Amino acid sequence: MPRASIIGAITAAAVLIALSADPARCADPVTETEEKPPGAVDTGHAGTSEQVRRLGAWVDRFFADENYEAEVNESSLRIRLDSFSKLYEGTDVDARARLRLVLPALNKRVRFEILSPGEPDDLEATGSEAASPPQPGAVEEKSSAAISYFIRAVKDRTVIVRLGTTFDGYTPNPYVGARYRELVPLNEDWNFRFIERVRFYSIDGLESRTSLDFERILEEDTLFRTSLDGTWLQEDPDYFYSLAFALFRPLDEKSAVEYQLTNSFRTDPHRLDRITARIRHRQKIWRDWLTFEVAPQVSFPDERDFKLVPGILFRLEATFGG
Repeated sequence: MPRASIIGAITAAAVLIALSADPARCADPVTETEEKPPGAVDTGHAGTSEQVRRLGAWVDRFFADENYEAEVNESSLRIRLDSFSKLYEGTDVDARARLRLVLPALNKRVRFEILSPGEPDDLEATGSEAASPPQPGAVEEKSSAAISYFIRAVKDRTVIVRLGTTFDGYTPNPYVGARYRELVPLNEDWNFRFIERVRFYSIDGLESRTSLDFERILEEDTLFRTSLDGTWLQEDPDYFYSLAFALFRPLDEKSAVEYQLTNSFRTDPHRLDRITARIRHRQKIWRDWLTFEVAPQVSFPDERDFKLVPGILFRLEATFGG
């Protein structure tokens, strides 16, 4: 299906969401929407695990982190316009959309979603980039549709089962999967988060993705996070994993910046595949539902003998509902 047709159909559905959605019935049962904004952390107790969790949830919601988005159970429509330029590869201009509908009659435990080609599907494995935070332009051009059922959704634990299919052109690839998250306060300073997602595709076979996050608050509402991610694909002899370090700094209630360093590895044979350093500045503009992001980066890929490859992403994002 042409991308323009998908976005056109989904845009029409946004009107229905805006007119019919009851805010009280679209509340997120997983993560609170009233997370403390920047500057609201009590500096006398900034190291407590609850403050770490709340600031982490605010940061993930503001940056539309895919780990966070996978657990948000709200009706919404998101449209993204991306322009990503990279040395040796030129400029990619892309339009993506994601529609989510929550069924309130089933106690908001069921979520239906449609994703246009290129829209990340709950940390969808995409080869060598899979183990690192999503690289612009690296997402597979596949559309998908799925139904998720929230078995459990509380602050420290989430269990979700999912039934869906991806489409490579007109060829469907049905799958069944599950997602588990556990948040554990290690002490007053550190929180630990474990995420495991398993899927079985009718064509590609089994897929497993594991994520381990450690995070704490530094001075002045700055969140530090280190992440170890790994992806195993039945159809690929390699195991992809990454070690990432990130600093998140809210500037005010409408803007924030992230500093990120990611080391991506693969096995068979074991080697460092890529080093990427990136700065993301994200800001709400004009209205709360409209966001602009700019993210310059430099990468050092193995395929180019670790020579510097600069790139930059410009993103305009509109979110209706949610």
